[in-house]
Amino acid sequence: MHPRDLRAKYNLSISKLAFFLCRDHRTVERYCSYADPIDLPEMVLGYCWLLDNWFSQQGKVAPPPFLFDPTF
Repeated sequence: MHPRDLRAKYNLSISKLAFFLCRDHRTVERYCSYADPIDLPEMVLGYCWLLDNWFSQQGKVAPPPFLFDPTF
């Protein structure tokens, strides 16, 4: 999933998306400006897909436990 699509689907600010992607604000702005997902790192696309599934399962935008607990 493209970060721009994740942002639109869950009405996330750039700052909140940067937090969830563990990236800085400017990097996430750059990711969202890319028209073609092929220009994005595969890890970012995969992580956006993972976050989309997590948010869907929870029914809300909430930080996943693996964001804070490396042993999860």
